[in-house]
Amino acid sequence: MARPPLPVGTFGDIDYTTMAPKRIRARARIRDYDGRTRPVTRYGTTKAEAGRRLKEALRDRIGPNTGDITADTKIRVLAEVWRKEIKASDLADGSKELYERDLDQKVLPEMGELTIREARVPRCDAFLSSVRTNSGPSKAKTCKTVLSLLMALAVRHGAIDANPVRETGKIPRGHKQPKALTIDEETTILTEVRNDEQARVGEDDVADLMEFLDGTGMRIGEALAVRADVIDLEAGVIEVNATVVRLKGKGSVIQLRPKTAAGWRIIAVPPHIVALSRRRLTLTWPRNPLGLLFPPQLGEARNPSNANRDMKAALVRIDAALAWVTSHVWRKTVATRLDEAGLTAREIADHLGHAKPSMTQDVYMGRGVASAAAATALTPKATRHKVVVKWSQTAERPGRSCSDLGVLKGWRWRESNPRPSASLQDFSGRSLNSAFLSPSVCTDISLTGSVTVNVPC
Repeated sequence: MARPPLPVGTFGDIDYTTMAPKRIRARARIRDYDGRTRPVTRYGTTKAEAGRRLKEALRDRIGPNTGDITADTKIRVLAEVWRKEIKASDLADGSKELYERDLDQKVLPEMGELTIREARVPRCDAFLSSVRTNSGPSKAKTCKTVLSLLMALAVRHGAIDANPVRETGKIPRGHKQPKALTIDEETTILTEVRNDEQARVGEDDVADLMEFLDGTGMRIGEALAVRADVIDLEAGVIEVNATVVRLKGKGSVIQLRPKTAAGWRIIAVPPHIVALSRRRLTLTWPRNPLGLLFPPQLGEARNPSNANRDMKAALVRIDAALAWVTSHVWRKTVATRLDEAGLTAREIADHLGHAKPSMTQDVYMGRGVASAAAATALTPKATRHKVVVKWSQTAERPGRSCSDLGVLKGWRWRESNPRPSASLQDFSGRSLNSAFLSPSVCTDISLTGSVTVNVPC
């Protein structure tokens, strides 16, 4: 019976031969990844040295090699092959430019002269740690993506067996509490910015933009890419299917795809955003061939960074303490309002264009005290109070939140189907900031066994 062949990638016994004084040959046969068995030879002054050199050669003998990329190829050479591949891919143009920029500015200066063989896990990990320390976690994350794509290409070419970047440590981003605008801050900003002529008209034109962001929760690039043909004024919906990106040599352009696959969506918008869109679509602009809702002064589209700068300048004119507010704060504010209104994390994520609700919850929802229902559940029943709301059937005014409720100041609630008498039980110690009064008027609010407060709403 014939001897079975060696498994692919393994070698047989090592044969040692003394060729001359202090010259030992070590030889073994290895079955390469193409299925062929070949001899591999190394020399040394001693048997141990010759054997060690042979084992290193066998260890580093990686195959199959499908081209000019080998384990001894420098990363800067690998990068040129990768550039051609990435340009032919279906990645968004903005992502391609971002990756190439970080490749040239970060990866190649530190890793370019290393061979693929030398780019082991410890070296890759040290590089990413250095980028995080000097440029922040966001830049380190992008560099990790770029380096991983490079090494994945090396794996496909047979230069290495596994991608070392995958084994590097997780890049810590630190915990940052999502910060959203309060209702009072939101109202103040939108009111004051309307009174700022520079923000309302002219080159800045950010008053409508702020209101639009506050009413939709879009990313700034998505808002600046909204065109007449994606707005259905009758249905009150907007299709989010593009964003504005800045490309080298082209300026700000419309990218006919959102930031992510989940970013493509159709969202319902409130009536005041429909009215704002209707008004702006009837305006005549000096330059607006694409029918943009927020057209640029020059170029194809308005630059998101410049729009953010103009918004910040308007906010600082209102109050210097508002300098922290960016376009993304409006997005977090929308997420928080939807959370307060009782929408599920999945519904909010769909509205914002997130694939994972966990992203919406962890990064976008401004959180305060955890659910006060827990405190209510743990309160002894003998000490609980009952809140009784009595409704007046004579008043016809639209509903308003009660802002001065004495011992209940700041508490609000919703009764979706007003009745002459409604009882909301066991709310002692509970924050009800997430709800609002329905279209009726509360004329009497009492805490059983405590105090009665009459509030005209």
